[in-house]
This record gives sequence, C-alpha cells and structure tokens, in this order.
Amino acid sequence: MAFLFIKTKKEKAREARKDRRRAFRQAENAVQDVRDRAKRMEKEAEADWQKARDALKEGKRAAAQRALTSYRAAQVLITKLEQKRWVFEQYLMKMETAGTDAEFANALAAVNRVTEINPELVEDVFDTAGELLGEQQDADRFWATLYDKEMEGATGNLQDRIPSMEELTQSLEQEVSADIAGTSAKTASDMERRIGGGQDKVRELLK
Repeated sequence: MAFLFIKTKKEKAREARKDRRRAFRQAENAVQDVRDRAKRMEKEAEADWQKARDALKEGKRAAAQRALTSYRAAQVLITKLEQKRWVFEQYLMKMETAGTDAEFANALAAVNRVTEINPELVEDVFDTAGELLGEQQDADRFWATLYDKEMEGATGNLQDRIPSMEELTQSLEQEVSADIAGTSAKTASDMERRIGGGQDKVRELLK
C-alpha cells in the first residue's frame, strides 16, 4: 500500500527559502559573468586601440581605420551589455525586497525567466515589450528603454555615449601626434645635451 507523503508547512517554507537562495545565487552569478565578459571585451578593445595607434604612426591609415572600427564595435557591444546588466540588477534588487508570498512567487518566476536568452521570455517577465521584441534589434531597443526609465529620465541614446568614428579618429590622431612630438622633443633635447657636452670638452682642451 502506497503512502502519500504530505509536506508540512514548515517543510514547504524551508524548500521555498532554498529555492529562493538558489535562484538569486544563479542571478548573481549571471551578473558576475556579464561583468567578467565586459572586462575581457574591454581588454581586447584596448588592444585594438593600440593597433590603431601603431598603424597610424607607420602611416598605415587603412589598417588604423580597421582597428579603430573594431575598437568602436567592441565599445558598442560593451555598452549594450552593461545596460542590460544594470537594468537586470535593478530588477533583482526590487525582487530581493519583495515581502509577501505573492511578491516572492512573482519575483522568483521573474528571476528564472529573465536569465533566459529567448526574447519571448523577456517579454513575459517585463510585460511591456510586446511591440519591441521579435528580433535582436528590438530586444536591444527594449533594454535601452528600460535603462532610460531606471535612470529616471536620463537623456541620450547609445550613440551619445559611444564616440563616432570621426571623433575616435580625431582622438587617435591627437594621441599619435603627441607621441611623435614627444619623441621629437626628446631627440632634440638629447642632441642639445650631446652638443653642449662636446663644446665643454673643447673648452677644457683649449685652456
């Protein structure tokens, strides 16, 4: 004869707390993974910037532009990633402060769903993205909208936060010019010191 195991209220509460800890731990791990990924991308972007500088110093403008394009593309992706992470953290913080059983149940379901990549699941969580989702560009636009909302009316779109190729090119050329000017000044200074030293030796010999 089979016996039905009925969980007590205390056991159910213990399991709920365990599920809550696991869900938020997974969410926090996902946030950390995004932070680590952004750091790796930033490091690679810095390497692209250095490649652009080196190429421009050698007069290879086409190569410099290619490296600069890679740098800017990485900055755009990093910014989008950071926006999504920041919005997710705001929602996670609100979920952690949920007090009632109903709020907790909704928050736990949201944490589980929001970590999925499928845009349709993101739509279910936020309940406001019906007309924005469907393609990746729509999903990115939705995240940017949530970012502006959480910033309480902060203005400026992604293009405002990422310099244009013209601005990046100008900045790169200024850096390279400063490097070249610094090298030239150092060379001239060294030459002056050598000439001055030689003149001093001549004076000593003539005494």
